[in-house]
Amino acid sequence: MKKYLIFIVTIVFTLSFIKCADVNLEETPQSLLSPNSFFTTESEFEAALTGTFQALYTGYSGFDYGYPLIMTSGAEDVRSDAGIFRDLDRLSPNGNDQSILNVWRQLYQSIANANTIIGNIKNAKDIPAQRLGELEGQAKFIRAFNFFFLVRWFGEVQLTTFENQTDIENLKQSSVKEIYDSIISDLTDAENKLPLSFPDPGRPTKGAAQALLAKVYLTMTGWPLEDASYYAKARDKADEVIKSGVYDLEPNFSDLWQESNKLSNKEFIFAFYGSIAAGGVSGSHMHIASRHWGNGEGGWGDFYSEDRFFNAFPDSPRKDATFTSVFADGTDYVTAGVQPHMAKYRDAGQTINDDGEGFNVMLRYADVLLIYAEAANMAGGSPSASALEAINKVKRRAMGLNFNTPAPAVDLSSGMSQSDFDDAVINERNWELAFELNRWFDLVRKKMIVQVNQSIHPNVTENNRLLPKPTAQLIPGVLEQNPGY
Repeated sequence: MKKYLIFIVTIVFTLSFIKCADVNLEETPQSLLSPNSFFTTESEFEAALTGTFQALYTGYSGFDYGYPLIMTSGAEDVRSDAGIFRDLDRLSPNGNDQSILNVWRQLYQSIANANTIIGNIKNAKDIPAQRLGELEGQAKFIRAFNFFFLVRWFGEVQLTTFENQTDIENLKQSSVKEIYDSIISDLTDAENKLPLSFPDPGRPTKGAAQALLAKVYLTMTGWPLEDASYYAKARDKADEVIKSGVYDLEPNFSDLWQESNKLSNKEFIFAFYGSIAAGGVSGSHMHIASRHWGNGEGGWGDFYSEDRFFNAFPDSPRKDATFTSVFADGTDYVTAGVQPHMAKYRDAGQTINDDGEGFNVMLRYADVLLIYAEAANMAGGSPSASALEAINKVKRRAMGLNFNTPAPAVDLSSGMSQSDFDDAVINERNWELAFELNRWFDLVRKKMIVQVNQSIHPNVTENNRLLPKPTAQLIPGVLEQNPGY
């Protein structure tokens, strides 16, 4: 059963979920069909599509909980002292780490589900062409989304498709460039087929495909590909999202993290939304996992921030909304003898037991503005007026100001060098996107992992830019371990 998640597809006819942190992933779950499953109707495609999302947001192994976040804890923003997470935080991970194995399985299960949708499109009957395109576009977006995480965490992995996923034991890992080429192909097709919006806000849209494509292009400019030609592509694709008029910054940064605002703000481009409704999607768990366990907070304290990150963070309304530094009983984190905690996930709305109505945002408009600012500067040789305005909007909002009104005391000014502006954008990404699965990947692509961590973790090396692949998944000559592990 070593690789069963790559052989199966989840067809979800009822969306009930296992509420257990220790899911036995070696048992064959109910409602799992082989990738040779044959379906033709719209309802069957919809059920299969639901399976691609379910695999990523269920069972405490995906984005409903903190495993993906813990896998970025080599950055300054995230920390954990829990026994099963400590190695990742201390930059001494191994291929048997629970987080790594479970996230790997979740991503590949979602890919397998998406592959089966894509492979069955030719069998569709009585589905209008536009609707069929929307189904295929969503599947390709999710497949690209999954491979984007896999290639950034693990480098060369197996590029599974509908045609080859039943021969996984002989499918050699693909090069990083081949994986990115596949991601770009999927997102380009998704962009052309997806609508501007869906009634269900949890579905990927045309804007989501464009935003993710901009992020992919920007990542390709850094390590390991280091292809500067993609700066212009990242700039242009981010500009398409900006000029679409579909998205905007939320006026108050703190309002982004209110559960009651999760479906009404214009900033979220793609997010996972938890639900406690019977027969609905899985409930969220980040709200309780990221809360302090004591001082009236009632959380699990599985992960939090680092005081070095908190102390370096510029004082602002954004900082107040990013951290929980004073707990429910009025005790500050220093007196409590712990680290600052994350505030972005605190509000999960209505809860039942450990499940909540919270969310985990994957793409938002502030990220697109900062992608544009960085890419425009690097492609153009210096910061343009539009690049300055993009980052300045984010900076103004962070200080509680009207983001459309110039603020000389806050704004970056013209005349900055390309290098200084680039540093400013990377710093702004650090503050704006804290705890949102970004800082680690920024450190990797900018080759800053050793620089940032050496004083605290002397064992860090350039090998830490990639995580170890799960030991249980390795196949000599087919799927090989990364250097240093």
